[in-house]
Amino acid sequence: MVRKKYAALLMVLAIVMAWVGRGAGTAVAGPLQQTYSFGVPLLVMNVAVQPDGSASIVYDITFENFGNPIDIIDVGTPNKDYDIGQMEASINGVPLTDIRPSEYIDVGVEVHLVGDAIMAGETGTLHLEFSVPDLVFADTTNKENASFQITPTWFDAGAVRGTGDVEIRVASLPGVDPEAVLYQDVPFTDKVQDEVGRVVAVWRFEDVTMTEARRVGVSFPREGFTQIKEITFWDILGRWLAGVLPVVGGVLMFCLPFAVPIFIVFVVIRAIVKAMKPDYLPPIAQVEGGGIKRGLTAPEAAALLELPLTKVLGLIVFGMLEKGLVRQTRVGPFTVEVVEAYRAADRADLTDAEARARYRREIARQKGTVIHPYEDPFLDLFEAHPDIPVEKLPVVKPMETLVNGMAAKMAGFDLSDTQDYYRRVIERAMQQAESIGDIQQREAYLDQYLPWIMMRPNYRPALSVGGYNYWPVWARPGAVTTTAAGGGLLAGASRPSGSGSTTKFGDVSASFAGWAETTMGGMAAAILPTALSKPVVMSGGGGSSGGGSSHSSCACACAGCACACACAGGGR
Repeated sequence: MVRKKYAALLMVLAIVMAWVGRGAGTAVAGPLQQTYSFGVPLLVMNVAVQPDGSASIVYDITFENFGNPIDIIDVGTPNKDYDIGQMEASINGVPLTDIRPSEYIDVGVEVHLVGDAIMAGETGTLHLEFSVPDLVFADTTNKENASFQITPTWFDAGAVRGTGDVEIRVASLPGVDPEAVLYQDVPFTDKVQDEVGRVVAVWRFEDVTMTEARRVGVSFPREGFTQIKEITFWDILGRWLAGVLPVVGGVLMFCLPFAVPIFIVFVVIRAIVKAMKPDYLPPIAQVEGGGIKRGLTAPEAAALLELPLTKVLGLIVFGMLEKGLVRQTRVGPFTVEVVEAYRAADRADLTDAEARARYRREIARQKGTVIHPYEDPFLDLFEAHPDIPVEKLPVVKPMETLVNGMAAKMAGFDLSDTQDYYRRVIERAMQQAESIGDIQQREAYLDQYLPWIMMRPNYRPALSVGGYNYWPVWARPGAVTTTAAGGGLLAGASRPSGSGSTTKFGDVSASFAGWAETTMGGMAAAILPTALSKPVVMSGGGGSSGGGSSHSSCACACAGCACACACAGGGR
C-alpha cells in the first residue's frame, strides 16, 4: 500500500534526525584510549533469526595489536536486552567468562581477556555468542513480509590502523523460498542455503575502514514467526525522541532550543501520515447500472483500483520498455532513455507537446505498436533527462495525466462494477498462468499478460515454477546491457534459478520478480501522495545507529522496518 511505503520514508527521516541530534553528544576519546593502536583485518558476523523474533548473533573478530596490550574488548549490541549470563566468549579458542556491561559504550558489553591479553605484535581472534530479543519487525513495505536490519560493531577511529574485511551473514527460518528473501538498500553479495535449509544472505565488504557503521537489511516471509514487532506512527516518533533526548542528558534547558523544530517535525510527520491513505483517485461519481468500462490499459486499471502509485509507475515504464519506446540504460538506480526513433525534442518542426505526440504516434503506427496519451508526457520527461534515474524524475505531472485521463474515461460508467470487473481480470490471469505447467507455454502467456498478473499483491508464484524464472522480453539476452557498477538486474532469458552461479541459487536480483519489487519500491522517492492534485467531480457522472569513538555516547536510536544496531566498540 502507498501508506506503508511512505511510512518507510518517515523512518528514514527519523533516523536522519536522530543521527544529527546524537552528534552533539559524541565524546572525544580520552588520553588513555589514544595509546591503543590496532588493526582489524577481519570481522565476521553470523546472525540467525528465530521464530520468536529474537536473533542469535555470533562474532569472530580478529585484532592485530600495534600498541599497548589489549586486555578488554568492547563490542556493541543491537540493544540492551541481552542476557550476559547466556553469553559465551573466547580468545584464540581459550574460554572467557568475565563479560560485563560496557563502561565505555552506551549499548554493548566489555569482554575481559584476563591473562590472555593480546600483546603488541600479536594477533588474537575474539569469538562472542549471544542472543537479543525483538529484532524482527513488520516490513512496512509489504504486509506479508518480516524485516530485519542490523549493523555490526565498529571501532574507534583514533585507535584503528589500516583496513580490513567485513562479512555479514543473516540466516532466515528454515524452509523459506530463496526467491522470497529480498535485500534492503544494500544488495546481497551472495545468497546460499545452509545444511538445515535456511536461506543465508551474505554481504562482504573488502578492504574497508573498520571505523564506520554498515547497516544491512533483509526481508522474508512472515510465516513461521510466532512474534514480530509491529511499527506504528507512535513507535517511529518514540524511537526518534528516544534517540534525541538522551543526547541532551535530560537537561531540560538544553532541550528548549529544539522545542520549536521538534514541534514542526511532529506536525509535518502527522500531516504526511494523514495524507498516506491511498486516496489519490479523483472523485468519480457512482453511476448505478451505468455498465462496466472495458478497454482500460493495465496502468489505468491499476490506478482505478488505487494500487500503490509506485506499482502504477512501474507498469507504465515496463510497458514502454516492452513496446520499445524506451530502453533501460542503468539498473541501479533504474534509468531509461527514449529510443532514437521516438526522440522529438531537437526537431525544429515539433514545437509543442501535441506535435511531438503526433510525430511519435506515426512512428509507432509504422512499427506496429501504439502510444497511449498518458505515455506522451513520460516520453518528453525521459527525453529531457536521459541520465537521471526514474526515482529522481518529477513524474507527478505525467502521473496526473494518467489518473485524470482514466477518471475521464469513467464518465457515465458504474465505478464499483468496473473495479470488480478488473479484479476478476487480474485473478483470472493469475490462475491461468499458474495452471500452465509447460514452461514455453507459460512464458508465452506471461509475455502477453504480465502487467495484469503484476497487479496482484503476490504475483511471484506465476513467475516461477521449479527452477524456472520468467523474464520479460525486454530483459532477456541482448535486450539489456549492464555493467558491474549498475548492479542489481542480471538480464537473461527465463532460466532456472542459480544458473551460472557457484551457490545453490543466485541473488534475489537473479529473478525478475525480486528485481521488479525492489525497483518499484525505489520509485517511491519520485511520488509523494500529497503531490497528486484532485480535480473537482466531473459533470455527467465522471470523475540507525551511529558511530563515534569507543568512549562515545552511542544510543541505538534507529527506527525503521527493523531496529538492530551495534555501537562502536574496540580494544582498550
